[in-house]
Amino acid sequence: MFTKVGYSYGASRNTVDAGSIASGSWTGNQIAIDPNNPIAAASQFFPGGRLFAAVSYTHTFLRLAGPTSVSVYFDGHSAGTDSYTFSNDMNGDGASGNDLIYIPRNVGEMNFATLTVISPSKADTQVFSPAQQTAAWEAYINQDPYLSQHRGEYAGRNAARRPWVYRADLAISQDVGRTLAGRPNSLQVRLDVLNVTNLLNKDWGVAQTIVTSRPLTAAGVDATGASRYTMATLGTPPNAVLISKTYQKLATATDVWRVQLSLRYMFNW
Repeated sequence: MFTKVGYSYGASRNTVDAGSIASGSWTGNQIAIDPNNPIAAASQFFPGGRLFAAVSYTHTFLRLAGPTSVSVYFDGHSAGTDSYTFSNDMNGDGASGNDLIYIPRNVGEMNFATLTVISPSKADTQVFSPAQQTAAWEAYINQDPYLSQHRGEYAGRNAARRPWVYRADLAISQDVGRTLAGRPNSLQVRLDVLNVTNLLNKDWGVAQTIVTSRPLTAAGVDATGASRYTMATLGTPPNAVLISKTYQKLATATDVWRVQLSLRYMFNW
């Protein structure tokens, strides 16, 4: 019987998540105020916490065969980080999509412009009033675990952590004793069930990703010079809707259960 349980936490902070060229590093660096004087913040490789455990049990159940081993490996970790930014160029520095949003304290600090959504064919349009967007943005903030806890602040770079994902892998192996030229050899049959948690329940072991990290789009200024913006939408007219939730489930190969059967012959010369 073997058991191991552990927890790790890692932190990584920098002023710029550098790219391959200087201009790209400048325009792609998420900032709130001055792009020429970025503050230290979480890097895109900030690992955060991780919980893991391993349990293995070996016993000879069959007299004519070798030992049987059953092992389970468990892992839990955050699925990644996100930065909430405006679409377009909110601060007028010539770089688009890198300006961190301000999270309003209340609806009184919101300043939406009328949003008109046009279908790709231009046959249909849909209009969302400032009042509709204000109500939708307030509801969105309240359901978001990061935004709801940082009202009255600028969103931080890579500060929003995606929900944790918990997965377990199961391995069952059976050794079969063999003798070749008077020397012991063995054949092992092994069954691996990867992400067995998803096999037990279709909602388990599935990671979540952000619907959009740019929930607002810069829309110029109003008569007083105050910045205005519009809210992101999903779908196309006449059935477009304002975004209402932060995360959605992923559907990659690692988010579903998989089975692997293998044979291994071990020589002992």
